[in-house]
Amino acid sequence: MKLNFRTAGSVAVFALLSFNACAQAPVPHQGPYLPPALRSPPPSTPASGQALRNEAMDKLKKRFQEADLDANGSLTRDEAKRAGLGFVDNHFEEIDSAGRGAVTFDDVRKFMAQRGK
Repeated sequence: MKLNFRTAGSVAVFALLSFNACAQAPVPHQGPYLPPALRSPPPSTPASGQALRNEAMDKLKKRFQEADLDANGSLTRDEAKRAGLGFVDNHFEEIDSAGRGAVTFDDVRKFMAQRGK
């Protein structure tokens, strides 16, 4: 069997490519011991009491601010409806006791506090 230079070069290239294809990243340790660096942090303790109320108000305030499309600090009924703030939409007249056509986050917070008593 006679090999010419082109054939020998092709064989060498294929050999190198085959070698690289066989090289794989090491498989992570699957045993019962997991190194500390790979452990996930323990789940945080769920909030309760005042911490839970604060967390809920923070989320509501964030959603309120995102719904405020014109960034004027208040929501119209249409903005509340488009943002999916059903509570504000359903109680809009009660929250907007002054009849301004818009409610602020403070108005919503006060309404919720009165309603909770």
